Amino acid sequence: MRTGNRLVLKPSHVTSCFAKAKPMVSAVEYIETSTRPADQMRSTPPTQRKIWFDMHVDDLSDRDYWSCLATLWVTDYLAHERGWWHDHLWCNRPHRSAAMTPAERAIYEQIKGPTILYRGYASAANSIGISWTDDPSVAEFFAYDFLSHQPGYTPDTAGIVSCVFHPTEVALFKNENGEREFIVSEPAALVHITDQMTA
Repeated sequence: MRTGNRLVLKPSHVTSCFAKAKPMVSAVEYIETSTRPADQMRSTPPTQRKIWFDMHVDDLSDRDYWSCLATLWVTDYLAHERGWWHDHLWCNRPHRSAAMTPAERAIYEQIKGPTILYRGYASAANSIGISWTDDPSVAEFFAYDFLSHQPGYTPDTAGIVSCVFHPTEVALFKNENGEREFIVSEPAALVHITDQMTA
């Protein structure tokens, strides 16, 4: 309605403007809430991903649980204590295969019997852990190259340990950067290394 030189909007016009805007807001909200959990985690800064995981773990489907755990592993696993990893890697949730790519899954499913795995360490105190490989050259790289940047490192204390693991002692297989990484049960690793020392 025009009054003199001024244009005055009736309330019905204002209401109609907001009514047209609502579908746009709803569409944005739908996009935000429909983002997959794995994508939400990847968009979270690496140092905050464990916090995100702990906050959402009870609401995740089994497949999303394993997918998000795998993302956490390949981006920031050294920042979290091994006890936390043991509890989450060896839970009873099904669909563990969701933590692996199809190629990784194929290799994991081929583990039918005892397998010799290797681990590179900077000192004997670090010989026990959950990250192992079936490629001795990868273990050698970690022991004498990758870990050499740690404070106090000396080649004399570095080395490689090998143990035989049963398929049920391997939680996951990951091949990030071609490392052929077997994530194993730490209690099992401790038993195997202790057996070697006392044999």
